Amino acid sequence: MTSTSDNTPGSVPRALFNLHGINNREKFAVWRESIACIFEVEAEKSVQNDNFHAEVDAHMFGPLMLARTHTISQRWDRSPFLIGRDGMDHYMIQLYESGNMAWEHGGQHHIFPVDGLLVFDLAQGIDLQTTEFTNLSLIIPRDLMEDQLKYPDDQHLRILSGRQPLVKMLRDFMLSLKRNAPEMTFVQAQELSPATIGLVAACINSSVSDHPDQRAGTQMAQLTILRRLIEDNLSNVELSVGWLARRAGMSRTKLYELFESFGGVANYVRDRRMRKALLILTDEGMRHRPLLDVAMDVGYANDTSFGRAFRARFGLSPGDVRGTRPESFLSTAPEDGIDRRYENWLHHLSL
Repeated sequence: MTSTSDNTPGSVPRALFNLHGINNREKFAVWRESIACIFEVEAEKSVQNDNFHAEVDAHMFGPLMLARTHTISQRWDRSPFLIGRDGMDHYMIQLYESGNMAWEHGGQHHIFPVDGLLVFDLAQGIDLQTTEFTNLSLIIPRDLMEDQLKYPDDQHLRILSGRQPLVKMLRDFMLSLKRNAPEMTFVQAQELSPATIGLVAACINSSVSDHPDQRAGTQMAQLTILRRLIEDNLSNVELSVGWLARRAGMSRTKLYELFESFGGVANYVRDRRMRKALLILTDEGMRHRPLLDVAMDVGYANDTSFGRAFRARFGLSPGDVRGTRPESFLSTAPEDGIDRRYENWLHHLSL
């Protein structure tokens, strides 16, 4: 086994996970345990036992992480249980240097865009299939970028076409950043962070049409007002379809139509409440607050009904999430010498 970090004082922190020296029959199990910090993975049995390989080469640029991953064909899943367990709330921008990825979204089959980028919202579910690949993932905490995005909650699985100039620039920048990381200083990496976030935000915003047709523009304006109204009233126990219809002066039918892509109004409200609760429960500064207070913050009159809804969404109780720090979900390496620090970095990017 080898463990490589190549860290010297003042350099950009680097972690290199690989499976060198691990018995072939154990490699996939070691990999699955490690990558469980962000994804649940599965691979064909024949592949698991036949020279399986995986490597994650990660650098930290201040509060951002840029990681190159190389591994074989697998299925990747980020389930509600995993989202609830780790509490991560990051954007991930990904490019493929080789190989490909496919997924279903919005009732359609998608394949990773040639020379393009894909945006993930890690607070939302993912189920995808990859061939053998090498890719780069730039991971940015939500709170560092959401104020710069036009629609911060609508970016999950957004495809950025490789034909767009800003997408080309961001691809080139990510590749250059990774290539030059070994020669950069820690201070230089930190100074680059704001510019990196700004370029990513500009690239994403440029993919959103600023000139929708009149009907679509009217619906978007209505939806924006309604979502802001919901967000401002998550603690209101009276928040419901009827309440929203009365406050917005529109019919229930219109509300259902506007929120159809979100699985309905009630589903959207429930999801926003659970997301807010998850952020509160994983905030170290709020660990002292009673669960009843958290329940009331997200519109539940008692902690019993809140706990039931939370468990239905994430498969964990609020106490399970609060009682365990993120790093305790990260299993220690089964054998000495494997560099798994990238796991902890993922959970502490914004700390």
